Amino acid sequence: MRMDDKIQAFRQPMVTATGIILGFMLNFALSWVRTDSPLGDELAYIVGVCVLGGAVSLILVLYRILRMSYPRDRGEQYYNRTLRLFIFGIGISFLGALIDMASHFWQG
Repeated sequence: MRMDDKIQAFRQPMVTATGIILGFMLNFALSWVRTDSPLGDELAYIVGVCVLGGAVSLILVLYRILRMSYPRDRGEQYYNRTLRLFIFGIGISFLGALIDMASHFWQG
């Protein structure tokens, strides 16, 4: 481990958490695509965009956290931006799942 690698301690937990959440998202997306949804077309597109946006965001998080050639002099800022992208990816994915769950609840 290099002494100037400021994000080394955060890599393994971030990769683990991102992988687990991506797995749950892909499982949700697979079951969502296979079932008839009570959503109208507009809300179905919103759910799809949320899940896709969350997946892309989390894949970018994996790239950023595993990247070895990040700017070492700005390690804290780099990690903080990666963390915000991680939280955004989780949040937008959760929003899509929440919309789908709410539509099933109101449908009966």
